[in-house]
Amino acid sequence: MNPSYTPHPDAAAVLADCEQRALEREGIPMFLALEDLTGALPAVRDERALAEGPELERLTGHYQDLLRPEAGDDDLKSLASVITVLARAHFDVEGRS
Repeated sequence: MNPSYTPHPDAAAVLADCEQRALEREGIPMFLALEDLTGALPAVRDERALAEGPELERLTGHYQDLLRPEAGDDDLKSLASVITVLARAHFDVEGRS
């Protein structure tokens, strides 16, 4: 992961680049978070997750506001766009960061 956590200056260009990729051949790296609505959430104990989680949450909100300001929290297309840009701009992809 890119340790600087600086928002990408042109998130719309990153999203456009990702949307042009040949997904059937190369895919797009993403991270996944699942929420268990059947009971209490387990406590996070992983130190790296505890350290990085708040900043990833901030970046997710930043890209949501930048790319799809009109979208609500339940808009899955908006969420997919945000996760795509976050993954491409902040995670090491094929040796790039």
